Amino acid sequence: MPPRRGGGRSTRRSEEESRAGSDDDAQVDYDTRQIGGMELVLARFQRTNPSTLAGTEGGARAETWLVQMEELFDTLEYAPEKRLKLAVLQLRDDAQRWWRSTSRMLRDSGTMLTWDVLQIQQMLCFRLFSRCFVKSADV
Repeated sequence: MPPRRGGGRSTRRSEEESRAGSDDDAQVDYDTRQIGGMELVLARFQRTNPSTLAGTEGGARAETWLVQMEELFDTLEYAPEKRLKLAVLQLRDDAQRWWRSTSRMLRDSGTMLTWDVLQIQQMLCFRLFSRCFVKSADV
């Protein structure tokens, strides 16, 4: 009869290492699914050809954009945490600069950034200032 490989303690250590390795593998699988899931969400979103917002269109156009985005998100049943990321991808030029400045200020104040926060900030900005994005970009 040939001698057994390993044995006793080394076998246990090997089993423990195996379990730790499987935990790592499970985490990698989970992370891969999350990334793949976001790629699918993004691809689906882009197929709808969502409008962009440059910030030079004026308040009425920006409010229309917000309503269109909300309707699109509701139709596609996107979770709240995905809505902000997808909306920000549609900002261009002055609107993009405005959001960078505003989101930095909000983060610094401890505000959690969500789709609702973006909507509230834009609505306040549109109602209080004309050409809001340009003014915010200069701050």
